[in-house]
Amino acid sequence: MGEKKLNKRNLGHWVILIVVILGIGGLVYGMHQLDANDQKQVTATNRQHAKATRTALAKDAAESKAARRHQVTAFDRANKGQQTPLLTAEITRQLKAKKFVGTALVVKNDRVVYQKAYGYADRAQNRKNTVKSQYLINSIQKSLTGQLVMRAVQAGQLRLTDKLSQYYPRIKHSDQVTIRQMLDMTGGLMGNMAPTTTLTENQAYQYAAQNAQVVPAKLGRFDYQPISYVLLAGILHQVTHQSYYRLFYQQIVTPLDLNHTSFAQLRRSAKHRILGYGGTAPRQYTHPHTPSATDMAAQIATGNATMSAGDLFRAERAIIQGTLLPTPAGAQVLHQATTNLHYTGGMYHFDQLGYYGHGMGDYYESTFVMSRNGRTGVVLLSNNFKKKTMYPKWSTEQVAMDLFERVNAAKHLK
Repeated sequence: MGEKKLNKRNLGHWVILIVVILGIGGLVYGMHQLDANDQKQVTATNRQHAKATRTALAKDAAESKAARRHQVTAFDRANKGQQTPLLTAEITRQLKAKKFVGTALVVKNDRVVYQKAYGYADRAQNRKNTVKSQYLINSIQKSLTGQLVMRAVQAGQLRLTDKLSQYYPRIKHSDQVTIRQMLDMTGGLMGNMAPTTTLTENQAYQYAAQNAQVVPAKLGRFDYQPISYVLLAGILHQVTHQSYYRLFYQQIVTPLDLNHTSFAQLRRSAKHRILGYGGTAPRQYTHPHTPSATDMAAQIATGNATMSAGDLFRAERAIIQGTLLPTPAGAQVLHQATTNLHYTGGMYHFDQLGYYGHGMGDYYESTFVMSRNGRTGVVLLSNNFKKKTMYPKWSTEQVAMDLFERVNAAKHLK
């Protein structure tokens, strides 16, 4: 009798254990299903937002294309540097030493003296880079955003002395930060643009405002924080009632007739689109990479534009010279040309010789160095550069600076 009771009790324990296990299993399964459903919803929303951005961008791009002259210039053609053999030999030597993949452009007094493409745009398809290839320019885009801000200043839509609090009052200490300081990265702003979902343009501005912090101790000191330029784009949106992308096309691309300039979100339709490549050294063509829609949406105004080397030179020349402004002298104000400040209006000062810009990300590296009058310069754009494994050994930033100094100093190139 005792044995039967014991067996019955053990059986009861097993039943309870099985019920508990099944319950836990059901709960885990249910949670898994909820997670799966949530992930499906996030994916669907990401696609919806990415599509909405592409649609709006495509419309702006089409309007710009219809309005442009589509004139072919020396900036759209290869130039082997046959008129300057000594310089060409030096360029070739330095770029080969760096295993450079991309486009190299050298200009002296508005004349293209060298332009050549190296390596592959898509190794799997055996498609090589050309001088019309469009590269992600990363942080160099900030100089173009600075131009849009100065245009709004001259239109009376905002002032360089305006406080951030006039546009984003909920950011603590924003009443201590000016537009001028934001342009120069001296506003004490901090915050990462690292959303986990693909944002619309308005959502990107909201995200920046929610994640931005002002550190009073850093006010007046240079501290490179891209979020400053996302907020500047948000301010432009508030005062112009136009999207950043529309302003970019209307005020930069169309008037300069830039026919090889676009945005990463439109890469599928780009005629000269290219892939980025990683690895431990250039020319290995390992780890082909396409920038994610989520990252590119968050990089608005700071690093999602694509350009050819020729288009980039022409854009930076116009910005330095002020030819896109109603009052060209505004360029001197934007870049505080008479000072020795480190970074102003989206560009670095290159000693007393001129300006330069540099960007790295998504397996691209971009550098330009230009004279104070904007007529002489060097542009190096690469699609085979992974910062984590290749910087500084394979970086061509210093190469661009060295070449510029030589070209700028020479009265006659040989």
